[in-house]
Amino acid sequence: MSFVLIGSLLLLLAIGMPVAFALWITGLSAVVIFKVTSFTQIAQSMFSGLDSFVLLAIPFFILAGNIMLRSGFAKYLFDLMQTLVGGVAGGASVGATGASAIFGAMTGSSVASAAALGRVMIPVMGTLGYPRPFTAGLMAAGGTLGILIPPSVTFVIYAEMAQQSVKDLFLAGVVPGILAAIAIGIVAFTIARRKGYGKSTEPFSIRAVWSAFVLAGPALMMPGIVLGGIYLGVFTPTEAAAVSAVYGLLIGMFVYRTIKLSDLPGIFIDSARSTAAILFILSGALFVGMVATLAGIPDTIVNFITHLELGAIGFLFLVNAVLLVLGCFLDGFTLLTVVTPLLLPTVKALDINLIHFCIVLTLNIEIAAITPPVGLNLFVITGISGTTMQEVVKGAFPFVFALMATLILITLFPVISLILL
Repeated sequence: MSFVLIGSLLLLLAIGMPVAFALWITGLSAVVIFKVTSFTQIAQSMFSGLDSFVLLAIPFFILAGNIMLRSGFAKYLFDLMQTLVGGVAGGASVGATGASAIFGAMTGSSVASAAALGRVMIPVMGTLGYPRPFTAGLMAAGGTLGILIPPSVTFVIYAEMAQQSVKDLFLAGVVPGILAAIAIGIVAFTIARRKGYGKSTEPFSIRAVWSAFVLAGPALMMPGIVLGGIYLGVFTPTEAAAVSAVYGLLIGMFVYRTIKLSDLPGIFIDSARSTAAILFILSGALFVGMVATLAGIPDTIVNFITHLELGAIGFLFLVNAVLLVLGCFLDGFTLLTVVTPLLLPTVKALDINLIHFCIVLTLNIEIAAITPPVGLNLFVITGISGTTMQEVVKGAFPFVFALMATLILITLFPVISLILL
C-alpha cells in the first residue's frame, strides 16, 4: 500500500495535475481500495485539522502581502537603501538585497516579495548599469527571504502541522534570515564588483538618508509593530496578521495614497483566491498524512533511517539532498505540505528539534523557489522583467549556492536557529 500511495501521488504530480486534486484523489483512492478508514472519519479529521485559530493568520498575512504589493512600499525601501550604499560602485546590489529582507519582514510571502520588488528595482537598477538578467536573478533570490524572515506564512502552516509555537518559529527565523540575506548580498556585490556592474550614485549624505528614512518610516514601522507586538505579548500571531493587514491598508490609502477604494475589491478577491487554494492544498495534505499514518509509511521511514544509522545530522543532510532534487520539480508549498507529515515521526525519533527542522525545511523551500524548471519566483520575475526564463535562471544561479551555503551552516549548527529562544 505504501508504494501505491506514494507512487500514485508522484505520478499525478508528474502529469501536471493540480496539487490539491492530486492529494485528494490519492487519499480517496486509498480509502476506497484499501479501506484504511471511513469517509465519516475523513470529514471529522479534516474539520478538526482546519478548525484552528492559528490558521486564521494565513488569510490575513496573504491580504497584507497583497496590500504591500499594491502600496508602493517597495520603492521607498529601495530609495532608503540606495542612499545608504549607492555611493559605492555595485552598492545598489546590496541595497536591493537589504530592501528584499525588509520587505520580506512585511509580507511573509516569497512570490509577493519578488513581484513587488522586481517591478521597482529591475528598471531602476537597469539605469544604474546593471544587466537585466543579473538584477532579475537577484530579485528572484531576494524574494525568497519573505518566507524565512518573520512573519512567514510557511511558519504558520508548519506550526499547525507540527503543533509548534508560531511565536517561537518567528523568533527562530530571525538569525537564519539575516544570514541568508548576508549571503545573497555578498554574492551579489562580489559579482557586481568583479564584472563592473553598476555605477555609484550620489555620495553618502546624512540629509539624503534622513529624507529617505522619513518617507520609508511608515513602511519600516510595520515589521516592528507586528513582530514587537507578538514578542511582547500584546497580541497573538493571528491577531498580528490582522493588524498588519489593517496597518498596511491605512498607510497605503491615507499616507502614501497609492491604494484607492476602487482597488480594494481586487485586493480582497485575490487574497480570498490565494487563501482558498492554500487551505484546499493543506486539507489534502492533512488527508494524505492521515492515510499515510494508517498505512504505516512514517513508521517504515523511521525504521529505514534507524537501520541506516545516520544519526541526526546525517538524516538532515539526506533530507536536504532529497528536497533539493524534489524542489526542481515541485513547488515549495507542495514540499511543505506533503513532506512534513511523512518526516515528522523520524525527526521526533532522532530527537531533532522540531523548530530547527522547520528552518532547515524552509531553506530548502527557498532554494526550490529559484531552481528550474518549476521555481515559482523564476516565473514571476520572467513575467515582469522582460527577460527570458533562461536569462533569469542564469542570473539566479549564483544565489542558489549562497542559499545552499546557508543551508549547510544551519544544518550543522542548530544553535543558529535556536539562539533567540
